[in-house]
Amino acid sequence: MWLCLRRLRPEGKEGVEFGQYLYEIYIDDVALRVSKAGVNLLFTKWMKELEKIFYGNIVAYDAPLLPEAKSDELVKVVWK
Repeated sequence: MWLCLRRLRPEGKEGVEFGQYLYEIYIDDVALRVSKAGVNLLFTKWMKELEKIFYGNIVAYDAPLLPEAKSDELVKVVWK
């Protein structure tokens, strides 16, 4: 998901909007699969935590792609 969102960002407003649409489809699919698996207890809290982790990972993955980042920084972040 991160790679898709990262790729769409340079496309301007349309890329960002499509990325948001894609992310919403992803979250809806996760919610549906979890619900079908019978995991309904504390589901909303769990989804909020999942979203928090997802956005934290995006920040962590984007930082090594900055020009001033060290060459091995992305590998370290991904393996973390």
